[in-house]
Amino acid sequence: MRSSNNTTSFSSTAAIKIQSLYRAHAIRKLYKQISAANRDATQLQNLIQQQDTVDTIRSQEREKLRINEALMSLLLKLDSVPGYDPAVREARRKVSRRIVGLQEILDGIVEAKADYCCDDNLLWGPSGEFRNWDGVVGDMEEELCRDVGGDDLDKFCAQYLGFRCFQRFLRD
Repeated sequence: MRSSNNTTSFSSTAAIKIQSLYRAHAIRKLYKQISAANRDATQLQNLIQQQDTVDTIRSQEREKLRINEALMSLLLKLDSVPGYDPAVREARRKVSRRIVGLQEILDGIVEAKADYCCDDNLLWGPSGEFRNWDGVVGDMEEELCRDVGGDDLDKFCAQYLGFRCFQRFLRD
């Protein structure tokens, strides 16, 4: 009678060990897929951070679409990873939030061009060329001076923003 209990105990212990090893293998495999998507997202992030790419995105809609499609493909890869384990779910969620953030940055680059192309002080011209930097910086200083300075506007301008802002304050 004891030998049958020992055999059952041994069989259940072996089954638990096999199941545990299989789960660990499955989680490693899923995590490798998430890690590959994260690596690809890092490459796209490095690409987006380059000034040449920013200029190309602002001047060519096709480049923006190409990068946006690459980001969407990464999201689809992550979507295909099953998230039955909490650690896998969290890793997938973290990488997908990062990719969505990169998409928002990409949209912000295009919107920044649109914001400046219709203003009197153009930073980016209609064809993507660089324009009138001093006017844009001056407007930014003036806006900051008015927003943050409050009642002590002249003191704030003199301490933090320099003589040009102080001149504008006196002129107004």
